[in-house]
Amino acid sequence: MLILQNMAAKIKQGRHRNNLRQPKELQAAIDCGIDVSALIENLKRTPAERIRRHQIALNTLQKLREAKQKKR
Repeated sequence: MLILQNMAAKIKQGRHRNNLRQPKELQAAIDCGIDVSALIENLKRTPAERIRRHQIALNTLQKLREAKQKKR
């Protein structure tokens, strides 16, 4: 996770170069099918914004669960 945070910091500062050299941990994540671009984009957000977006997702999930229960 630290690698991704460092990359996000570099992107924010405009110092990120999109080259083929990537840390082995990052490449391993990519090889496992993890969308690291989404992780990097999320790390650009402030912690407060990440929490806010997470809460929205939780609220949506809860509403979906409640609707499913009513349907039964």
